[in-house]
Amino acid sequence: MKRYPAQDLEPAVRDPKKLRRTALILIGIMLVGAVFILIAYNRDAARRAEDTRPAITGRLNKNFKVWRQDETEAGLLDLRGDVFVIVPVVFSQPDSWDTTREVLLELEKRYESRDDLHIVCVTQDPENEPPELLAEEAKKLGAELPKWWLAGSREESVHKFFKNVLKANIMAHRKDGEIVYDASLVVIDRDRHIRQPTVRARKASGKELNYRNRVTFDFEGAAEWDEKGRSEGLEKSNVETMKDLLFVTIDELLAQPVTPD
Repeated sequence: MKRYPAQDLEPAVRDPKKLRRTALILIGIMLVGAVFILIAYNRDAARRAEDTRPAITGRLNKNFKVWRQDETEAGLLDLRGDVFVIVPVVFSQPDSWDTTREVLLELEKRYESRDDLHIVCVTQDPENEPPELLAEEAKKLGAELPKWWLAGSREESVHKFFKNVLKANIMAHRKDGEIVYDASLVVIDRDRHIRQPTVRARKASGKELNYRNRVTFDFEGAAEWDEKGRSEGLEKSNVETMKDLLFVTIDELLAQPVTPD
């Protein structure tokens, strides 16, 4: 290959017209791309606004192990392919899940003919609520396996599971001799997805907005709102409204098949 002395080389001469034309072409491409992205975003936002399906907020990937009221061991993923609700409870503190308990009794009765719907109550105080006590509580509730589990595990594992995996609002902890915990019920679909329903947000005037809020099944919180009169002017109480939403959510999830792997 022939080499030329450096002193014989000439700097490239840039054509200002070509540079401007190239810049304009690039700007045009960027603008067209931005328009298409904006159109796609608006279409997706509109689709999401009309989507009434429960949102997926996570998934159970590890088989969280528990003991049950009959002293047998099991894992939550043993229920894969079915729909189930997971409920944190403390049996020695019945007031902490009083409203939730009534909802569960109604839930069990409503779906008593379904063998693909399960209730899993997990004690937040397993050190003081062993299988023997769970068996006694199961008799009081009429909770029978395999439909209705009363379960426990190591306290540290239980608290971390509800906070880190099920996204509880607070980490369960002891305070003044009692367990403080988030009593919200969690719904799991056939594919092990954690599901939360969404409702269209409304202004004070009642006009619907174009976005949706996720709902947590916190029946104890809903009962407090009703006690404070926050259901005044509504057709139903907050508890009844939330319960209806729970049933609609479960009906929809039961109607969905398992997704093939």
